[in-house]
Amino acid sequence: MDPRIPVKSTKVPNQPRYIPQDPSEVQNIASTIKVVRTSDQTKYLASKIPKVVVKEIDGTVGNTLLADVILPVAAVPISLILNHPNIISLVDIVRNSNFEGSVSETGPYGDITVWEDMDAGSLSYLLPSASTYPAFHDEATWHALASQNYNRPALPEGLCWHVLRSISRALLWLHHGVKETIGIPGDFQKHDEDWHAILIMDVSPGQIWFKRPVGEETYGECKLGGFQWAKVTGAVAGNLAIEQRVENAPLAKQYFFPPEVYKNTHSHSRSSEIWQLGATIYAMMTGIPPPRLYEYSWQISRMNDGGYSQELREIIGSMIKMHPADRPTAIALVNRADDQWKKWRATSKEGAQVVDILDRVIEMKALGISQGGLTL
Repeated sequence: MDPRIPVKSTKVPNQPRYIPQDPSEVQNIASTIKVVRTSDQTKYLASKIPKVVVKEIDGTVGNTLLADVILPVAAVPISLILNHPNIISLVDIVRNSNFEGSVSETGPYGDITVWEDMDAGSLSYLLPSASTYPAFHDEATWHALASQNYNRPALPEGLCWHVLRSISRALLWLHHGVKETIGIPGDFQKHDEDWHAILIMDVSPGQIWFKRPVGEETYGECKLGGFQWAKVTGAVAGNLAIEQRVENAPLAKQYFFPPEVYKNTHSHSRSSEIWQLGATIYAMMTGIPPPRLYEYSWQISRMNDGGYSQELREIIGSMIKMHPADRPTAIALVNRADDQWKKWRATSKEGAQVVDILDRVIEMKALGISQGGLTL
């Protein structure tokens, strides 16, 4: 080869699939930025892929990026696991370092993962800040918070049902690999006979996110996110799915630790996450997580303060029972929540006014319309 003849670059031409919505917004490892897909102008969130290198066999630090080792084999399985209408979905993985030209540390020119944009924020924004809760041993303050109070902070019952039905479906998928067939309400199918139970390890207000309503529905889509602590557990189709509790968790998360976890009497299990979801909705109904210093009967009595239906109070009461074996499974919970929610809609004024996101599917099915189903 003649060294005087320039060699053409083998890198891919720089044609990014995503660009920042705000080019001045700084992106780093600990944050996300809003991006726009260039093909259709749809908005998403982008997170930077950390540039971590793997160690060689001899323990020395090499030049191979961890992302180059993991993503080629893990990207598709991860996207399939997150492919559920009530789980924040991984939309794309972009390795812009393969593009021609210099690679910036910000904007579209860093390696990124692209996620759904839950543009209505998280449930934690609607609840009192966990920083306002007293220390666990502060009996006097907890006594004041847990006393009967008909003016305590309380969110609408329709929103409580919406979170319960949405996130119980997400747990049904993670725990058992079962989800509802899109376009056929009530048709639940197991999608993978080799499913290993997944424990997200944290079902608390900061993990539950909303989208803005896009039609006439009262509440937008509700989804579970935040898999930084998640564990794949047990044997294929096994009944046992347990993990050790997360140590040194932020205090805001510890308020939603179930009794067996904070007392360290049992491992974290599927049942623990049922309790966490129940405790989260309990906080929506009372303004506080279930107070540890009070017995179960006093805890559930506080749900009476807000005038919620007996159907909802009984379901949440069953979810926050003290012993893991006494709580419903995700399968039983989804079925019961659906049945009692339908009863609530048919027999209450507030329920009659709620427009559910799945009502469109039922309406089109009744009209014999087979195309243009609900997009989740």
